[in-house]
Amino acid sequence: MNSDAVINGVGMHPFGKHLDLSMKDMARVAVDAALTDASIGVPDVQAVFFSNALAGLITGQECIRGEVTLYPLGLAGIPIHNVENACASGGNALHLAWMAVASGMYETVLAVGVEKTNLEDRQRTFSAYAAGMDVEEGFATGDGAGQERSPFVDRQARLASMLFEERGVTMEGLARVASRSLEAARLNPYAHRRFGGTPEDVLNARVVVDPLTVLMSSPISDGAAAVVVTSRREVARSARAVPILASRMATRPPKDQPDAPNAVQASAGLAYEQSGLGPEDMDLAEVHDASVAYEFMAWTDTGLCAPGDEQRWAMEGVTDAGGSMPVNRSGGLVGRGHALGASGLAQVHDVVQQLRGEAGDLQLADPQRALVQIGGGVVDWLTAASSVHILGKG
Repeated sequence: MNSDAVINGVGMHPFGKHLDLSMKDMARVAVDAALTDASIGVPDVQAVFFSNALAGLITGQECIRGEVTLYPLGLAGIPIHNVENACASGGNALHLAWMAVASGMYETVLAVGVEKTNLEDRQRTFSAYAAGMDVEEGFATGDGAGQERSPFVDRQARLASMLFEERGVTMEGLARVASRSLEAARLNPYAHRRFGGTPEDVLNARVVVDPLTVLMSSPISDGAAAVVVTSRREVARSARAVPILASRMATRPPKDQPDAPNAVQASAGLAYEQSGLGPEDMDLAEVHDASVAYEFMAWTDTGLCAPGDEQRWAMEGVTDAGGSMPVNRSGGLVGRGHALGASGLAQVHDVVQQLRGEAGDLQLADPQRALVQIGGGVVDWLTAASSVHILGKG
């Protein structure tokens, strides 16, 4: 594998509720920004890995989502690989882009993630989300009075209860971390939720599924993100290039192996092994937080936090900007928003800006290495797939 595979271009379309925009509209903004950032043009791209989770169920566009979305941009005549792996789709697309360049097959490729999920008919959106779990094992949600919701919120609530019972986490701990994300999102021009929020605001918000309030879970977002991966010699040695030190994926272990590492643990372990680094070497992290409960689990599953220390981390501000392990400085999925197919690449966009020193009001003090983790889907109550990338400073 070529160790010179680097990221040299990133771009985003802001996440939010964009009822008047199409996937093509948002993709154009993200791709144009990434190509401009990389100082290349469309003819320089040799292949594309296109990430999307729900277009088939939301818009009816199946089979050739990437080809249709990117054709107006002139990205045609080259391989376009469509990638679908629930919330992990964007991380999966970057993993494939890395493999394509690191193997030597291509010199410059593009990973693009786009999601359009907001509709006037919200029940149609919630029904689409339910496809991210085993439909034969699915369950009904809602209170029978029109308060339908994504079935994943029920899993998030179950995880929160487990954290309370087994790890000593409290509602105040969850609220403090959610507030941290909302306050970071206030400073992020690409974020869906830019209104901030105190821990009290989080606790007093509407309860979705006990014990979780609406501000403890990510909003349903539309958006796009794009990342350029290259091995061009003159680029790989530039100060703005961000080396991909590790790229790994894993899926849920077999049911008859209850003690095997889960998808997040396995992907993180493989990434540390590949990079020759450990969790203690990370200066910041972006992890999956479709709810705050997911984030707490990700802290321990990636090895950043010892099990049982989650409440202390929350209350002492370990994951704050001034803490010893800043997490989700972008606002995370709770603050920046969650556009499924784009979220994994949005994480990378934000980490690349941090490592370059270009994160503006969100900038940390000279980070050198970062972990990026995102999970997707549910099989038998466990995360179906997870990707982990470790990025370094050029």
